[in-house]
Amino acid sequence: MKLKFLFTLSIALITSFSQAETLKHFGINGAYLEPQPAVKKEGSYMINGVGYTTRTNDDTIDYSREGTASYYHNDLEGSPTANGEIYHPTKFTAAHKTLPLGSYAVVTNLRNNRKVIVKINDRGPFVKTRLIDLSKRAAQEIGMLNSGVARVRVEALQVDKNGKITGAGVPTLVKNARTKEGLQRLDTKAASSEVKKENISSGFRMRIMNIKTQKQADELIKKLNSVKKLKSSVIKKGNSFEVHLENIANKAEVYRLKNALSKLDKRQNLTVYTYN
Repeated sequence: MKLKFLFTLSIALITSFSQAETLKHFGINGAYLEPQPAVKKEGSYMINGVGYTTRTNDDTIDYSREGTASYYHNDLEGSPTANGEIYHPTKFTAAHKTLPLGSYAVVTNLRNNRKVIVKINDRGPFVKTRLIDLSKRAAQEIGMLNSGVARVRVEALQVDKNGKITGAGVPTLVKNARTKEGLQRLDTKAASSEVKKENISSGFRMRIMNIKTQKQADELIKKLNSVKKLKSSVIKKGNSFEVHLENIANKAEVYRLKNALSKLDKRQNLTVYTYN
């Protein structure tokens, strides 16, 4: 029992030291920013009949969104997370529906401007109105324990094998950096100096599946562009094709596009996912 206690204590001390390094260099408390394997391929999963497409590191270089944050219930302590780690309320971690597992994010409480850096190690929260689910320690850091939820900004970060930090959260780290060593780790060239306004407001994407031919995919994009001009791409998936639409500004535009789809050739049996 004594050996187990000493082992647990040593792990806690290592974790505390690592987290202290983040505050020391970047002036923001949170997870230690250590190198993580790059996620180069999208993935997909279903929860309660809703489909989600996970992002790659390249796809999140300018990811910045505003939305509602919640935090983990105490009963989840000791439960495994999506990347296999065990949830512990004292660690700076978070769940997000689509950001790469192993990546990081700067989370800012928009009410009080308090910030925290979290590691994305789980999926969720699977509530339409919520953007991110924080560990209890992370929620405490930005002052939202009493309210239970908070309006936040989430800015993505990635750390490559050389320890270089990129992503939409880099400008925030630059503003708060306290040491030369911290600044040297920030790749300001790879990240936008200012996240485009539409990346914050345009929180929705659409994925249309089960399209039989490239020609049908091109025609579909042409018809949808008559409703709303959007960034679009066609991706071949096995024997079929998918159309991906980006920068859908709000739910009203999502409904307009879905309504337009419903009026097209119903024999295609299209499958449509929307996500942010």
